[in-house]
Amino acid sequence: MSKQHALLSPSAAHRWMNCAAAPRLEAEVPDTGSDFAREGTLAHAYCAMKLHSFLGFEVTDEAIEIAALEKQYHTEEMDGYSDMYVTAVLEAFNAARAKVSDAKLLVEVRLDFSRWIRDAFGTSDAVIIADGVMTVFDFKYGKGVPVSAVRNEQMMIYALGAYEKFSFDYRIERVRMVIVQPRLDNYSEYEMAVSELLEWAEKELEPKAAAAWSGEGEAVPGGWCRFCKVKNTCRALTDYCIAVPTDTPDPMLLSPQELAADVLPRLEIIRNWLSGVEDYALQQALSGVTLPGWKVVEGRSVRRITDQAGAAEALNAAGYTDEQIYRPKELQSITDLEKLTGKKNFAVICGKCVTKPQGKPTLVPESDKRPPMNSAEADFKDIQINN
Repeated sequence: MSKQHALLSPSAAHRWMNCAAAPRLEAEVPDTGSDFAREGTLAHAYCAMKLHSFLGFEVTDEAIEIAALEKQYHTEEMDGYSDMYVTAVLEAFNAARAKVSDAKLLVEVRLDFSRWIRDAFGTSDAVIIADGVMTVFDFKYGKGVPVSAVRNEQMMIYALGAYEKFSFDYRIERVRMVIVQPRLDNYSEYEMAVSELLEWAEKELEPKAAAAWSGEGEAVPGGWCRFCKVKNTCRALTDYCIAVPTDTPDPMLLSPQELAADVLPRLEIIRNWLSGVEDYALQQALSGVTLPGWKVVEGRSVRRITDQAGAAEALNAAGYTDEQIYRPKELQSITDLEKLTGKKNFAVICGKCVTKPQGKPTLVPESDKRPPMNSAEADFKDIQINN
């Protein structure tokens, strides 16, 4: 499993296809990794090992990677989630073989995208090659937001690379792109004709990749800034977050139309930006950088007992009973119990004991898939009162 990263990586395509300035700016920032990334790496290694084992291939590389990470990041739920991914891939493989006898399943496929993106390469989690339809799989272990396969730039780039690699041996007419994100129960797929994919590559991908490679493209802020390495110091994003355009006749007040069109769409971007700036500024100050007008102080501290057995013994000796000094037993959180048993197993064991109350009212765009809540006024609008 290669640890190299291309300047224009497929995983960041949504960002650099919208903000051409991002790749060169991010290249100056070292990649220190994170616990979330290492957890995802371990989960991917399990997926690859299980599929390679099924195919009868050597799994030494995966075993080495697992040995380095499993002690710190392995959980029982990871076993279950990787099994879900493997099952999805093998079911698709069996379906392909039922239609095309010489269909092949390849795992951790090294792909080259340099026909469209300069010096670009990457590794696809799994590819099922067959005449007619080729299927490209991507396993995502994150649980922040569901990722859709529909017109997903990363998946389309993987599909291009796979088509380039295997189209000489197979008559591939369509490509299916599948994202499996088991921690969010998200299975998303999208299918398109190869001709449409190649047209997108020529008219959209190639020119945008050239602009991003040059480093002379415009910095364009948006939702794609969420995981950008330079979002905390990006001037374009800062301007976007602190300057809201307004055309209202009354410059002192926002109209409902402006609130809906200019302010609400920026809320999530602004929240992420504020949180990132605050963390970044603190780290800069702790490292010795002077921020004029600001200083680092000690925050609120909570007292804690370091020797619980000793404290209990002393309290008992002072005449206090166990009932007075100990809390009653308390269950772990649902999240921790699901990690212990696995999500599906927890539902079987404790499903009857769990309830989910109505969620807090939340304002979202109309494109959100959740149905609108009924207001109290709407609940009673059809009730007739007889005097």
